[in-house]
Amino acid sequence: MTKIAVVGGGLAGMVAALRLQERGCQVTIFEASDRLGGKAGANPNGASFDEHGYHIFPDWYKNAQELARELGLTYNFIDCTDFFQLEPGAFPTFKRYQNITSWRYAWSNMWSGVLPFFEAGLFYYAALDLMSQPYQRRAQLDQVTVSGFLRSRSYRTERLIQQFQELMLKGISVPTYEVSAMTMRNVMRFWVRSPEPMMRILKGNLQQLWIEPLQARLVQAGVALRLGRQLVRIEPQQQRIARLHFVTATGDSEVETIDPAQHLVVMAIPAEKMAALISDELYAADPDLARIKYLRARPMAALNLYLSRKLEGLPRGHINLLGSTYGISLIDVSQLWPDCPATVLNAIASDVLALEGLSTEMACRELMKDLRRYLDIGDGDISQMSYQDHLQQPLFMNNVGNWAYRPEAKTKIANLYLAGDYCRSAIDLVCMEGALSTGLLAAQAIAKAIGTREPVTVRVPPQYPTWLFRLGKVAGWPLAELALLGAYISARLRGERLRDD
Repeated sequence: MTKIAVVGGGLAGMVAALRLQERGCQVTIFEASDRLGGKAGANPNGASFDEHGYHIFPDWYKNAQELARELGLTYNFIDCTDFFQLEPGAFPTFKRYQNITSWRYAWSNMWSGVLPFFEAGLFYYAALDLMSQPYQRRAQLDQVTVSGFLRSRSYRTERLIQQFQELMLKGISVPTYEVSAMTMRNVMRFWVRSPEPMMRILKGNLQQLWIEPLQARLVQAGVALRLGRQLVRIEPQQQRIARLHFVTATGDSEVETIDPAQHLVVMAIPAEKMAALISDELYAADPDLARIKYLRARPMAALNLYLSRKLEGLPRGHINLLGSTYGISLIDVSQLWPDCPATVLNAIASDVLALEGLSTEMACRELMKDLRRYLDIGDGDISQMSYQDHLQQPLFMNNVGNWAYRPEAKTKIANLYLAGDYCRSAIDLVCMEGALSTGLLAAQAIAKAIGTREPVTVRVPPQYPTWLFRLGKVAGWPLAELALLGAYISARLRGERLRDD
């Protein structure tokens, strides 16, 4: 029986462990914290749970869908078709995108008022233009940011570029002036092929409705769980991992000896933690591991506000605060979760670089100042506030140029495999589907290496062929030129400029 040590109990590690245990391996998960789930979980707060951040499940999350069906969790999800936009001082008047990734709703979304009509048409054309770029240009597109791509186009406007920034910063927590154009090309193509509903969300917190059922399945399958084990050293020997050194929650040292004949290791920890473990010995065994150090991560803060009253006028769905200083978007989970008599706001601040190093009190004060530009929330309305700066749990960033440094599941060390959304996969995005896919890829590589009877399946979201996007781009060019002319005339009538240059 092949023994597998999975280090890291996030989604990638959990799904890799499950698939390998199902194929006859003897799997043990080593997790540093006192719970499984990692960044895809939630922490208990009295009778409730504070999410790491709200989570979405688009229809192109095919591996997540399969896992939900397998665990009997499909009834836990709610379809969401609307993405509400709120300007400062405009509450309770919201503008709305409906199924923004579906071409069927393009015409109505162009009249939503989020952008002037002609510029909304150019926004859709810009998306079509980016999606039409051929895969053969991967290296070139990965060296260009989304902002750089858009600013190279003749049809660009400042509002169009700002709208991409608003949607992407709130969607993947990376600004358009940093994220790879190749990454966004892929993600948009996934979303356009599986557009309705735009996304699904859970009826409750992720820990109870997603992580705990998966954990129960792991235990039922026979996976051993060893929580409170912080990996502090990886000891290689003769091109294999020989020992794993841990520190327990009580501060004791613990060593896991790896049998070179029948023991494999899956490192399913974040990129920055893996990079910190690269010693002289590990570098000598596989110098390519040091390339992980080129990858970057950034914290995405979460603010949970428990109000003492119902805040009337909030829609049921995702709300984007347009022009928010700290990139805030939120959900009123009291309209989705049971037993919430008053409003509960689950907010994500995607751009909190300016708040790093500040006290929790100061950070909360600044976030509330930003939030009150949009919502009428007094100090007396707040019964409880929970702030998570996530400085120790940053998200991997899909920055421009980092594809070349992202590792495959199999390393040059004979018994070492990697998993986590920083690893290469068809998803190419920091998200739950990315984590699941890389966990499955690691399990797939191991199953192939040890010759299991049943292979591990990794589902890839379908896409429309490139020629269809290119045909649409060519056919839509005259309309884009007319839209640009219309936008120019409208801007002149309003006394505005379309571009800064």
